[in-house]
This record gives sequence, structure tokens and C-alpha cells, in this order.
Amino acid sequence: FTFLFDTSVSALALAHNMNKLDKDLTTVNMIVLSHGHLDHVGGLIESLALVGGKPPVLCHPDALVPKTLTLDDGKKYDVGIQEFFTESNLKAKTEVIISREPYVMSEGIQTTGEVPRTNSFEKLTGLLLKMTTKLNGKEDLDNVYDDLSVVFQMKDGSVVILAGCCHSGIVNTVNRAVDLTGSSKIVGIVGGLHLHDASSERLTNTIKHLKEYPLFTIAPCHCTGLRGRAALMNAFEDQFKDIGVGSVVKFTSN
Repeated sequence: FTFLFDTSVSALALAHNMNKLDKDLTTVNMIVLSHGHLDHVGGLIESLALVGGKPPVLCHPDALVPKTLTLDDGKKYDVGIQEFFTESNLKAKTEVIISREPYVMSEGIQTTGEVPRTNSFEKLTGLLLKMTTKLNGKEDLDNVYDDLSVVFQMKDGSVVILAGCCHSGIVNTVNRAVDLTGSSKIVGIVGGLHLHDASSERLTNTIKHLKEYPLFTIAPCHCTGLRGRAALMNAFEDQFKDIGVGSVVKFTSN
């Protein structure tokens, strides 16, 4: 089973990178959207042409609603899918699987669905507090409830988490993965953890909670930021893997 997790802001970048990695996009069985911010969904419509056929698109319902960033000077920017396409445009091109709940993609692979936010330290920060969305005709703060991650459970029961931006918080996301799989053997975390503007308190609490698991690899990127990556590198040392565009991270079952 092969899936594409997010589509970049442009399919041009996606096509270039997949070509450099010698990856065949026509083998993609499903496209999964981590959430509806433009840097993750902007290339979606163009990507459908690249993958060939009509693989279904899986996402949370809120990933398909308008999202607006309002800066201090009053200027507004569309930061969701409406900048590129509408929900009806997408549904005209392929099947769209909309699920607020966890979705089993294949054996041992499922989404978290909407992640319960149960701790006090993983809160929205920075520009996220200036983003709004329109639900049921009402415009309000966008809590990014559409944020989801992908959970892999290997044959030995160990669990790997693939995150897009992890706006729900990586600790909340890990807790969700444990609940879904029934396993606390979290051996890998890969992806964006949105810690670039995290407070010292949040970083300390995040590391404290992650240290409770037998992590073999933690490979943060994207919105984790220099501050977050430095803290995780110092805390996890040999388990830390510095990744970026073109990196390949492999996990095997014991």
C-alpha cells in the first residue's frame, strides 16, 4: 500500500522531488491530507494528474473549509484550499473520503483522526492565533482541528507516527496513537512538530513525556524549527535524526 502524505504548496516541487528520488507516483493508492493549510494542500489538484488514475483523497472535514490569516496591519490572506480549489472542484476529479474519526487505510496503517487535546501545555501559538475559519456560516478562530497524523503499527507491535504539522501537539498525538493501537511501544516519530516558537516550558514538558517511550528514532523537520530541533537533539542524542527534503527514514519490525 502506497500513499502520498500532503502535496506541498505546488505540484511542481512534488514532481521535481519525486523524480530526484526515483519514486513512481503512479503507484499511489491514496492521498492523505494532514490538514488544510496551503503549504500542505496547494498542489493537490495538480498532484492528481501526476499520480494517474483517481486515488481517493482522505482528510478531516475541516481541511476543506476556508482559512484566513489576518495580519496586524489588517491585510487578509487565504491560507487554506480556497486559494487553489474548492471542495466541489476536488470531488469532481476524484473520490473524497471525509472522516473526523480514525481511518484504517491498510493493515497496520491508520490515521489518528481528530486528535483529543488533553494537556495544558500544547496550545496554539504565533500566527495560528491570527487564523480564522468559517464553519456553519460563522467565522471564528481556526483551532486546526483538521490536524491528523498517520500511525503505523508493525508486526511486533511497535508504533511509528508520521506527522504533518502536529498542530494538536506531539504529546497529544502520541497519546492518541497509544489509545488507537493499544501499544505504548512508540519507536519512531517523523515529521513536523510545530515547535519553532514553543516556550521553554512546552519544550521541557514535551521532552519529559516523549522520554517515557522507547523511541529508536525521532526525526523532526518542517515547522519543528531550529529551536525545537535543537532541544530534541540535545535530549535524544543518538535517537535524533536530522532530516529534510530527500531524506529516507526506514523502520523494520523485530
